[in-house]
Amino acid sequence: MKVAKLLTAVLLMSQVMAQTAMSSEKIERKLFTLEKSLNSENILLIHTQTDENCKFVENQNGYVDFYWLMDGNTKKEVHPMIRSKVADRVKFSGINDDKNSFQVKLNDLSELKTDLEDNKITVQSAIVNGACQIQSVIKLGATAKYKKLNLKRTYCSVEKNFLGVPKGCKYLDLEGTDVDTNEALKVRFMGK
Repeated sequence: MKVAKLLTAVLLMSQVMAQTAMSSEKIERKLFTLEKSLNSENILLIHTQTDENCKFVENQNGYVDFYWLMDGNTKKEVHPMIRSKVADRVKFSGINDDKNSFQVKLNDLSELKTDLEDNKITVQSAIVNGACQIQSVIKLGATAKYKKLNLKRTYCSVEKNFLGVPKGCKYLDLEGTDVDTNEALKVRFMGK
């Protein structure tokens, strides 16, 4: 009888421990990619993490993290020197108390001719039809009729100087879907 009670207690404890481990599980959520014409096979994937309740959680690098997708498939860590530059380009700027919304500033946009009122992206999480959904929303300017773009991809056509050294973007495309209609949406901003 004592053995049965002991086994039951051990079983219950293992179930509680398994549920606790599951509740602290972090799930990677893709935000968008940074792509360029130079070394186009290497894509920088920007992501965040949520818990099982669709709330944003930090990892060792904060709420926004990234890695290379070499040849579009293989994950590769970003070198620390490059990491700091990317963190400046995609700059985290605060999370709300509910842990379901934060902002990042896409600083590449400040180097281009745009009619955007702001270069901040609002990242939001919500459970929709039982599934956790993430959106990275940027409000476009007058030329795009102030539509809200759920950003999935940026693409920089790299401009080089006469020596072949990269010096910025000829243009930058933002691609994704219209938040209101879910239709594909793409805008292009030219370099200064």
